[in-house]
Amino acid sequence: MLKRTVLSLFAVGVLAVSALSADMKSGLQPGARVGAFDVVDVSGPNKGKQLCYRCQYGGAPVVAAFIKGDAPEGPSVAAAVQKLTQEHKGLRSFVVFMGGPELKGNIEKIAAEKKITIPLTFLPAGPKASDIASYQINPEANTTVLLWNKGAVQANFVNVTKESWGEVVKAAGAMLK
Repeated sequence: MLKRTVLSLFAVGVLAVSALSADMKSGLQPGARVGAFDVVDVSGPNKGKQLCYRCQYGGAPVVAAFIKGDAPEGPSVAAAVQKLTQEHKGLRSFVVFMGGPELKGNIEKIAAEKKITIPLTFLPAGPKASDIASYQINPEANTTVLLWNKGAVQANFVNVTKESWGEVVKAAGAMLK
């Protein structure tokens, strides 16, 4: 009886978490304009430099992933962003780990283990800096993936996993048509 009660409570908890994730909002919504914000590049072409990738990419189509510093799916989402970028010429990308310089060692490890060459970045002043605050990334979201083109958000995905990554791929394909 106790085992059955524990399993029932666990199932209810899983459903509650799933419902919470489905309703969670994070990031700019479609139609919103993206603004400038600084990052420090750990693995990309500007390794070691502080810059604004949103500025550097201009009006190009972009996939940007914002990952909570301790999110277990962070490495796989970063690798998926790289693969998507390689499959679609003209698509620009970068990944922002939502923390400051304390994340650098972990980001370097992910880049080395997953052989990632796209920009994996962190926020020089941390996630409370005013420039990134305008993006409205929910600190409870493990991942927020934004697709934008010509400076306007086209799609927004929250708590992306391997299983739901296909939706991001479809949206990127539609944005690039």
